[in-house]
Amino acid sequence: MTEPNLDEEWVSFAKKHGEKAYHLVDQFLTDVEEEYKKRKIDEFRKGGVDYQTAVVKARQSWVAYVGGQLENVIFLILEPFISKKGIKLIRGNVIKGNNLSTELDMLRRALLVHFNEYSHLPDADLIIYKTNGSNVKVIAILSMKNSFRERYTETPYWKLKLGQSEVTRNIKVFMVTPDRDDEISNGKKPSKARVILEYELDGVYITKEKQEFDASAKVGNMNDLITCLEGLLKQRG
Repeated sequence: MTEPNLDEEWVSFAKKHGEKAYHLVDQFLTDVEEEYKKRKIDEFRKGGVDYQTAVVKARQSWVAYVGGQLENVIFLILEPFISKKGIKLIRGNVIKGNNLSTELDMLRRALLVHFNEYSHLPDADLIIYKTNGSNVKVIAILSMKNSFRERYTETPYWKLKLGQSEVTRNIKVFMVTPDRDDEISNGKKPSKARVILEYELDGVYITKEKQEFDASAKVGNMNDLITCLEGLLKQRG
């Protein structure tokens, strides 16, 4: 079975919904998930698997397939805006490989967090940076989370570590999430996760309409992220 091209499906979805698509990312992924599982269940059933087993296998297949799709959707939302500004947006896994170009090697070095003789890259699904050919400056990193459970401390930890070095302390750290389980949407009685994320990060952006969650100065939607980036780029020249 040929897997669907989610990039193409998102482009079609965005054309249909316009800017409102920024706030419908969870709906998009849910719709794709339903169609994907239906196709997979049919495929497994035709292979002689019983229905319940087919359901389980379809669910497992989806988890493996969709792992990076939130990242891909946010990349597609931000890339047109970023490219117009003369800066660059890349996926964080690009700089984890070997045989990097000179530019990507400089980018990797500009992000490394040092632990005495050891060095590690921070949690960065997307990276926004600029370069003049001989130097690289990281503007911001973005971490994607579909849901949180006990994993909400990872990104704040890296924000704190980046802040301990003169080289990396000005890098902004943002989180983008559909908050599928409404774990951080409540600002009146905030969860522990919301308190920590809002306090420690430079911004948390939920891919929903504003009326669906409690916004604040540091918790907004995708329009707020783009506005924030515009202001940040003006400040940084």
